[in-house]
Parts: sequence; structure tokens; C-alpha cells
Amino acid sequence: MNHWTPSRSLKLTRLLNIATIFLGVAALFCIPICTEWYDAVSGQEPIRNLLNVIFYLTVFLALIALWKLNGLLSRIIHQQIFVSENVTVLRIISWCCFGISALFLFLTFYRFLAFIVAFAAGFFGLIMRVLKNVFELAVNLREEQDFTI
Repeated sequence: MNHWTPSRSLKLTRLLNIATIFLGVAALFCIPICTEWYDAVSGQEPIRNLLNVIFYLTVFLALIALWKLNGLLSRIIHQQIFVSENVTVLRIISWCCFGISALFLFLTFYRFLAFIVAFAAGFFGLIMRVLKNVFELAVNLREEQDFTI
């Protein structure tokens, strides 16, 4: 007997999203400690101030994306799936991912391994754009169907 339903899965996803928002807020307090530690152990030219700026901007963009995702999940739970608000949310999330990608692409000039994060965030932004386009087409089809007698 399977007790795992789509409704429970959505609720779990929303719970995990809210937990991640709290972790993101907590990360804001840990950034200076982490960047100081990184400079101490990296053995390279210190870039603590640059890392602080990039990490704060990254967490800010991530929190926006997570907050918007929370609204998307709430609408999906309430069976509001193919609505224009969800298209807007997916667009915002994709731009947040592209912003994070740009920040880490800039950091690549100082630490080449930042390219991995830049690539991953850019790839995720691209996936969000594809989903946004699919949702947008679905919204248009639904609206056309609603006007058909």
C-alpha cells in the first residue's frame, strides 16, 4: 500500500523549500566567517571582500528565487497550475539563476573553480526558461480553450 501521494509530495517540497529559505537567511550570518576561513586556508591571494560581496548577492538572489518558488508551490497545491502568475515566477527564478551565474563567472577571473558554479547556475536558469516557455504555451492554450464554446 503506497501512502505517498502527489499532495503529500507537494507538501514535502514546500516544507523543504521553507527550510531552505531559513538556511539561506542563516547563511547571511555565516558568510564573513566562511570567507575569512577560505582566505586562511586557500594559500592564494586573499579575496575575502570580493567573496563577501558575491556571496551576499548570491544569497539575496537565491532567497528571491526560493520565495517565488514558495508562491508557485502554493498555487500548485491549490490547483492553480497553468496561470500567468506561474509563468512570471518561473521567469524571475530563471533570471535569479542567470544573475548567480554571472556573479560566479566574474569570480572565475580570481578562482577558476567558480566556473563550476557559474555553469551549474546558468544551466539551471536555462532549464527554468524552458519550463517557463512550456507553462506560457500551456496558459495560452488554456485561455484559448476557455474562450471556445
